[in-house]
Amino acid sequence: MDRTMTDAAVCVSGYEALEAICRAFYQYATENPGVFNAMLWYNKFQSEETQNATEGMFSMIYRVFSTLNISKENSDHLIRTYRGFLEGFALLVNNHAFGNPISIEESFEISLQVIIAGTKALEGKK
Repeated sequence: MDRTMTDAAVCVSGYEALEAICRAFYQYATENPGVFNAMLWYNKFQSEETQNATEGMFSMIYRVFSTLNISKENSDHLIRTYRGFLEGFALLVNNHAFGNPISIEESFEISLQVIIAGTKALEGKK
């Protein structure tokens, strides 16, 4: 997943990179539900190897936030927000938990745009 997200951010920056990273995460998680499920339940800080993998993914997102003039503290909060959204949405999709017949992909895109708009509101704020 780390490589998929990194590849998605190549040659793009700012919000375009953030959106690409999120779409790559979502696509990987829904196309590889078994791997994704296993990733969710290991302790990300249990070993040096898993800690390095987790920190590598987070550092990529922190770099994007820093180019958007978002403070470290707000970046920490945003990491949780994006993680909660992406992991939760993918879990619901993988478990066929959305009963409404409207487009799941459209719901994902609208949700992503709402989170991006919230992120934009934090630019330059402490």
